[in-house]
Amino acid sequence: MSLTDSERFAATADAFATANTAAQSQRAQIAQYAIQKAAGYLQNSNNDAAIKEFKKALAFDPQNTTAHTYLGKIYLNQGKTAEAIKEFKSVVQNDRTSVTARNNLGNAYLQAKQYTNAEKEFKTAAKMDPTQPLADYTLGILYTQTDRFSEAENQFNKVAKVSPRDGNVFYALGSLFNKTGRSEEAVKNLEKALTLKKDFPNANFELGSAYAKLGNTDKAEEQLSILQTKDTNLYNSLSSLLNTPKMSYIDSSMNNGFNQLLGPGTPLWMLDPSLMDANASKKVSVAIAFNNEMDIASVMNPANWEISRAKSADGGYYNNSMPTNTDREVSIPKQPFSITYDPTTRQANVTFTVQQNANGDATIDPSHLVFKFSGTDKFGRQMDTTGDQIDGYATNSF
Repeated sequence: MSLTDSERFAATADAFATANTAAQSQRAQIAQYAIQKAAGYLQNSNNDAAIKEFKKALAFDPQNTTAHTYLGKIYLNQGKTAEAIKEFKSVVQNDRTSVTARNNLGNAYLQAKQYTNAEKEFKTAAKMDPTQPLADYTLGILYTQTDRFSEAENQFNKVAKVSPRDGNVFYALGSLFNKTGRSEEAVKNLEKALTLKKDFPNANFELGSAYAKLGNTDKAEEQLSILQTKDTNLYNSLSSLLNTPKMSYIDSSMNNGFNQLLGPGTPLWMLDPSLMDANASKKVSVAIAFNNEMDIASVMNPANWEISRAKSADGGYYNNSMPTNTDREVSIPKQPFSITYDPTTRQANVTFTVQQNANGDATIDPSHLVFKFSGTDKFGRQMDTTGDQIDGYATNSF
């Protein structure tokens, strides 16, 4: 019995459909095999070979989200943000319901510093699944990087309510507080982070930094000791932070014509008898020791120094806060005349000029004369602002 035209057409269509299905299945199998090979290359850290296999998989299965995702991750690790964004965009287009795809795309935008696009993706991911904290957490990271500190704090606190046992959240809060000068709150959150996550070198570093800012050197040194066996780079960074240059003390034995222990109302001539004569002037010097070897050019530059009258709790108050007699009180030069420096003793001799008045009765308060240095040490590190000035009253730097 012969087939009608319609029957022959239907049979042909069925054959084509079967062949097409078989071809699609074969292409999918080839793509899957390429992905398996790529996975093997990744395990051996052969990224170039893995990329070739993932691209081969996409040639046979252009919408394969696994291949696009892994290509995006490889590119992101290589710093190729434009390529990573392209791959993650393909995943989002092929799977609009994937929260992970949105987070991956957001991370790629974040690494590329395309903050507006990144924020959009993270907010979308957070709305898609409010129970997953990753998007909100990374939004906090984004806000921290862009100095939107209050928004960052809100994000991290929001995540902490959802994941109260996640040490990363409290580490993020501690790092944020460190960055914004809230050292005590930083310590509290970083200690909690280390309670929840024992092996956490980054938290040890931030905690050591917070202790250092609070002036708790012993606690900071404890964190440094922990890092010594855990992370060499972080150990070196914290060590450098703890060893920032400071003034150590005034070496009175090396002073010339200046006794930093004399107090308010000291007759100027007591510094040196030659100053008894009216309008007489003399160059005097004070020897200041540093804890680190200083940059010679920096320390000998008068522009990096400032001489002033003490007016703080640390340095005391010039003339014990009593009003000064402008006719009698010695005029204080803002900058020294010259500075010499001995790298072997780490001492700077700061020379400045004092002058007697016309009546020969000028007074001075040497103990409350503050010497401040704003230069660098030989490694180029700026002075620690908790120890960049000193006077006779304080004895130690402040």
